[in-house]
Amino acid sequence: MRAPQTRTGIAAADFSRIRNADLGRFTVDRLMSVINRLGSRVEVKIKVRRAEPVEEGVPT
Repeated sequence: MRAPQTRTGIAAADFSRIRNADLGRFTVDRLMSVINRLGSRVEVKIKVRRAEPVEEGVPT
């Protein structure tokens, strides 16, 4: 696995965390940078919709 480490500049332990979906130490920007350095591209789409109103006195 040394080739990905060399291409991305991140440690083997970080690759292990990514493989195990332990992503607490990673920002979205950092993950996208790793993917780009490996020769892939990322497309992120965000859809915003209005939140439903919360009625007072009604438990959620």
